[in-house]
Amino acid sequence: MPKTGNYVQRDYQRGSSQKATWADYNKAWNSRRSAALEKSQQLRNLASNFTAIGVQASQANTVFVMQNQSSGQPYASSTAVMARVNVLI
Repeated sequence: MPKTGNYVQRDYQRGSSQKATWADYNKAWNSRRSAALEKSQQLRNLASNFTAIGVQASQANTVFVMQNQSSGQPYASSTAVMARVNVLI
C-alpha cells in the first residue's frame, strides 16, 4: 500500500512513483478497524465464557454449602436450594 500524506511509495522495479490517495488510506484503516473489531469480539466471548464458568461454580458451591449445613436440612431438594440462589449477571 502506498504511504499516506506527503510521502510517495516508489516502485523501483518500474522506476515510477505513485502518490497515495485518501481511498488507500481509508481502505487501510477499514481493514485495521475490522481486525480490531474481530479481536475485541473474541475477547468478549472469552470473558463471557469465564463469567459463565464463575457463575456456575458459585451456584454449585452455594448448593453444596446449603445442603451440607450442620443444623439439619431446611431445604427439601436441590431445586429448593437453587430457588434461593440469587445471582445477578
